[in-house]
Amino acid sequence: MKKKKDNVQFRRKGFSGKALTALITGCLTVVIFLVLIFWSGIKEETPQAFAVCATAALVVSFIGLIVSIKCVREQEGSYAVPYAGMAVNGIAFITYMVTYILGAV
Repeated sequence: MKKKKDNVQFRRKGFSGKALTALITGCLTVVIFLVLIFWSGIKEETPQAFAVCATAALVVSFIGLIVSIKCVREQEGSYAVPYAGMAVNGIAFITYMVTYILGAV
C-alpha cells in the first residue's frame, strides 16, 4: 500500500517589496510630521511650504495605508511588515486628519 502524498503548501517566507515600501513611507510621514511640528515651534509665521508638505504627507500616508491593506490581503509571506506598515500609516493618517480638523476650527 502506497502512502498518499499530502498536498501541503506553505506560505513563502519573508515579505514583499510593497509591504516594505508601505512601512518605509509610514515612517517617513511620521518623521515629516515631527519636523513640521518642530518647524512650526521655531517660526511664528509658517510659510505655504508648511501646508504643502503636510498635505503631501497626508496623501502619502493614505496611499501607504491602502498598499499595506492590499499586502495583507495578498497573503504572501510574513504578515509582520504589512501590519506594521498599516499601523504606522494609520496612526500617521489619523494624526494628520486630527491636526487638520483642529486647525480648521
